[in-house]
Parts: sequence; C-alpha cells; structure tokens
Amino acid sequence: MQLLNWIFGTPANSSGSLAKDRMRTMLVHDRLELPAGRLEILQEELLAVVQRYFELDKETTQFDLQQYERRAALIANFRLLRSKC
Repeated sequence: MQLLNWIFGTPANSSGSLAKDRMRTMLVHDRLELPAGRLEILQEELLAVVQRYFELDKETTQFDLQQYERRAALIANFRLLRSKC
C-alpha cells in the first residue's frame, strides 16, 4: 500500500492533510500564546500594507504559520499583479 501511495501520491487537499495543517497551525498558535483573533488582525494589517504598494490577487493570497526548530514563522504569499508606484 505504501508503494502505491508513493507512486500515485495523495491529493494535497485531502481531508487528512487539511486536518493535519489545521492542527499544526493551532499548535504553533498556542505556543506563541496569541490571543484569539490576533493572527487574523495581523493578516488583515499585512494585506493592507502590501496593498498600498501593489495590486494583489486576493483570491490567491495565503498565510501560513509554521514552526522551525522551536521558532515560529508567518509566511505570507501574495500574487502581485502590478506596482502602484
């Protein structure tokens, strides 16, 4: 079975992988001791700042909270359409 999974792979958007990503995000969020809603506010503020300088494709904008060697990283992925400068 593992051989078949390795050959064909599992879909990136499977419910298992989505649940795993959510759990990982929740654990990092808890370790950072962020108050409820603070991460969402931070994401909105980052989006507003970047939008001052660039037109963005909001549908493809992604934020991800990850942990590397006991340090947290907020990864923001913006698709820039054009500069406003």
